[in-house]
Amino acid sequence: MSLKKKLVFFILGLSLAFSLLFLLIDHFTLFHSRSEQKAVFAQKVASRVRQIIENEKKRIATLCYDWAAWDAMYAYAENPTKEFEEESLPQNVVPESDLSLVLIVNRDQRVVFHQGYHQASSRFIQFELQDASPPCLWSCLVRSFSRPRLESFIAETKFGPLVIVSAPILHSDAKGPMSGRVVMGRLADDSFRRRIAAAIQEEASLLTPSRAQEELTQEEWRILNEADSYFKEGERSLLVYNLLRNLSGRPVFVIRIDADKTLFDLQEKAMRNFLVALLVCAIFIGAIFYRFIDRMLLRRLIAISKKAKHVTSFEDLSVRIGEDRHDEISQLAHDINKMLERLENDSIRHQEMEQRLVLNEKLVATGRLAANIAHEINNPLFAIANSIAAIKKQAQKAGGATSEVLPLAEKEIARVRKITRKLLDYSKVNLETFKENDICLILDTACEVLKMSRRIGRTVIVRDWGQEKLPICCNPDSLQQVFMNLIVNASEAMAGAGEITINVGRHDGGYDIHFRDQGPGFPAAIRKRIFEPFNSSKEQKGAGLGLYISYHIIKRHGGSMMLDEAHPPGARLVVTLPRQGGMTNE
Repeated sequence: MSLKKKLVFFILGLSLAFSLLFLLIDHFTLFHSRSEQKAVFAQKVASRVRQIIENEKKRIATLCYDWAAWDAMYAYAENPTKEFEEESLPQNVVPESDLSLVLIVNRDQRVVFHQGYHQASSRFIQFELQDASPPCLWSCLVRSFSRPRLESFIAETKFGPLVIVSAPILHSDAKGPMSGRVVMGRLADDSFRRRIAAAIQEEASLLTPSRAQEELTQEEWRILNEADSYFKEGERSLLVYNLLRNLSGRPVFVIRIDADKTLFDLQEKAMRNFLVALLVCAIFIGAIFYRFIDRMLLRRLIAISKKAKHVTSFEDLSVRIGEDRHDEISQLAHDINKMLERLENDSIRHQEMEQRLVLNEKLVATGRLAANIAHEINNPLFAIANSIAAIKKQAQKAGGATSEVLPLAEKEIARVRKITRKLLDYSKVNLETFKENDICLILDTACEVLKMSRRIGRTVIVRDWGQEKLPICCNPDSLQQVFMNLIVNASEAMAGAGEITINVGRHDGGYDIHFRDQGPGFPAAIRKRIFEPFNSSKEQKGAGLGLYISYHIIKRHGGSMMLDEAHPPGARLVVTLPRQGGMTNE
């Protein structure tokens, strides 16, 4: 069986194992957990309903105590008057306070004020104090009459269950004896149901005990009577029952909360969806795993095999295998790359040796040619020097401007002889003598010689240096040769017409000399090998040795020469010379 088939069977088996494991977890853990969650939720709902009823009693108790602690109420209970009722006990106080009953009973247990209001029908009603319901409203009041504290209880009336709060009437300083009680109550009617439903944000219903028994089985009713709360699961909601009793312990009414169980249904649906998603994810992850193995292992091995076949033909040794990961395949690629790198380096060294052999042959041929030229030039130079000496003697006798030009010609003939000697001794040990000179004077001399010799045509040289002397330890003839070579190259690049700017700047321990022209600049192919021999942009006009020789002269002075490409157009060569660079060559 191939590796791919093994991977497929492994992925399918893993998906099946995950599904079975989830089913076991759901059966033994999640199912019981959901049942416990429903029970806890039902207890919280029941507790919230009881808290709302207690808050309702506290609200009624606050109103009741405020009236009972009113000094005027103390006097009214002793001696009730019609004027007091009209001014201090208005008829609308009950509906405005959302109450159903206000009673004022004096110390003789006689009702001196009685007002009732039915919120559902918005009309004033009369609560019967003496009725046949055990225990009746009056018997509940009498039971708490002699107690000097707030009393709360639930009584039955023909209008429904009544939540009652009774408070003793005292002076505001609480020193006087009780002169009676203030009684306030709230019917457990539809407005009461809406208040509970709004508070817990669930649907609420008020049931009589008989109606609750019809909805529940005998066992469920028994549990409700024992615990005063019970819940069961309906089709769309959790039904939470809360039982409330009167003073004698008899069930008075039941509050049923239809709590939405959508959340639990969503949980069960989520569990089923999770099972399906788990299967899909297992297959999807397996596919990704298969793809990962195929991409990370098989394809990389195939790529290594292809590159190995390509390398065996020695067509391109610069190919490399990716090493972007840290694993065994990357280690194999690293070893192969090391082998390729060694083969490539050997090939490069072989090519460099061939290039050096060709270059050495060129240099040997050039040296022989330069030696022959130097010997041929020295003979006519000797004759020219003798002729100039004779002309000089005659010019001294005759006088005139010629006597000023001839010394310069003699000086240049001497420099030509030095150059020819350097061509002969170029490959030998450097025996130049360095001494203290002025670099500005060397530049001035180079410019004047080129100007008088007409080698730069109509080229204008802009000299950017001051009158101050800039001392340097150097060989002046060699530096003058370098400067003249750079100026002539710039002039030829501008076809003998244009402007060359020479700037001399100081820096710590030396000078920077900038040569800038207005020509087309160096071609890209020339810039790469600008200081190599036989590299010329003048096509057939130059041998390509000028910059090469100048570069090595500057190197012998301890300086450097570089092409500044940051200021187009034109070309800018920067010569850097140390102040004492030549001292090491003496």
